[in-house]
Amino acid sequence: MIYEKKKRYIIPFGDVPSPRSQMPEISVDERRGNYTEVETGFPEETAVKEAKRCLACRRCLGCALCWAECKPEAIDFDIPDEELELEFDEVIITKGQENAFEPFNPQLGHGSYPDVITDLQFERMLSPTGPTRGMVLSPLDGEIPRRIAVVQGHTEDDEAHLLSSLVLGVNESTIALDKTEELKATLISPICQSFKENFFTEAQKIPGLQIVAGSPESVEKKGDSYPLLLRYSENGERKEKAFDMIVILTKPKISPELASLSKKFGIN
Repeated sequence: MIYEKKKRYIIPFGDVPSPRSQMPEISVDERRGNYTEVETGFPEETAVKEAKRCLACRRCLGCALCWAECKPEAIDFDIPDEELELEFDEVIITKGQENAFEPFNPQLGHGSYPDVITDLQFERMLSPTGPTRGMVLSPLDGEIPRRIAVVQGHTEDDEAHLLSSLVLGVNESTIALDKTEELKATLISPICQSFKENFFTEAQKIPGLQIVAGSPESVEKKGDSYPLLLRYSENGERKEKAFDMIVILTKPKISPELASLSKKFGIN
């Protein structure tokens, strides 16, 4: 192996592919004063040769960065490939990122407006490895929102769910506020007693976050160029407010497969 700077390593391969053919071009003098195509294309013989050229598309590129970063030195490139046959009583296939949640008020606009998303989608957006690399962007137009609402999707639920979803809503709002300048976040949800006793006072101190003890009712929008109009109730009074993006706090739904597996192992 050849050592380079910054802990990079290169494995020398004996089957280096042939170099890429150079695309023919007209001379500089021939390009003046016209719109003639500069690249003339490969002759047939070169094109056939280029099509047959090996690109060395290995699964492992041989950079050995994994080996360089592995502190326990558990990676051994000299171990030969082998096939293993394992016997199991049952095989469970996971569904990856398919996260199901309990139905919530359809009038909140999820599925109708691209800028109304779930807490799971928002969590993915806030991740540095997410689709926006951690930036808070509207799914509608890619613009940075200035006003976001985080609303409770299950206002009539039990204390345990309200507590966990409120904590999640505060955490996601805090991350979004830290990442986005001039952002204002409003959390609208019934406030359960355990949250009020343990977290409410500290959550109210977060700059840029407003917590409203209320229940979201509906979301409307006149057109793509208009903000989302959220209607909600607070202390028995109906109110409405405009937002650039709305995040709905969901309740996870147990899949039939997981319920069956839990029953089999006697887990409630």
